[in-house]
Amino acid sequence: MICDAIVLARGGSKGIPRKNLVPVFGKPLIAWTIEAAQNAGFVRDVIVSTDSEEIAETARALGARVPVLRPGEFATDTSPAEASLHHALDRMCRSEVPDAVLFPQVTSPVRRRDTLAGAWAHFEEGGYDSLFSARLIRNYIWRNLPEPEPLYDPHNRLMRQQIPAEDRYYRETGNFYLFRTESFRRTGCRLTGRTGFYETSDEEVVEIDEPQDIAVAELMLERLERNLDIHPIQM
Repeated sequence: MICDAIVLARGGSKGIPRKNLVPVFGKPLIAWTIEAAQNAGFVRDVIVSTDSEEIAETARALGARVPVLRPGEFATDTSPAEASLHHALDRMCRSEVPDAVLFPQVTSPVRRRDTLAGAWAHFEEGGYDSLFSARLIRNYIWRNLPEPEPLYDPHNRLMRQQIPAEDRYYRETGNFYLFRTESFRRTGCRLTGRTGFYETSDEEVVEIDEPQDIAVAELMLERLERNLDIHPIQM
């Protein structure tokens, strides 16, 4: 099965100016995602979709494909990611369109060395049409109704280890998605058909949306580097 990675990296960013290029633990933020996809072991091409020539130059220097810039209509604050993914599949992939797409998000730079490879194996072995990164929610969950409502029995408060698998809750972390091209084209949604998830570590849930998030990401990357659990810095 042919799989391409499509990385979306818009030039405009209000919370952190030039966010995709800001230094994070020794290299531009986007480099962490490009290099993780390159080192995953199952990706044919890493394609960067961007409206910024500056980002495009950095991506090309890192070995990614940027055959064209993304049109402005797909690079606004409200443009859905799916529209840019469609554009990349139509205009940026090779003539032999991939069977599947890895969609790793730049704002989640922390990935263990074997996470993407493990997710791909789970995707193939499970026969999934789509798959997302997830993390177990360890706390007791309440719904925010006019009167808060627990999603567990407070009179039978189980220890975490006692909670049955079917009663555990997971959250979509946004670190990466995998989906079959045919399913995506048919539905226009990254999560469709037979959907599964791949559980990641606590370090990998970090998302960079605000300036203070950079320090947290750097702490997590330093921890993984110390444990030899990330690919070596290539910059």
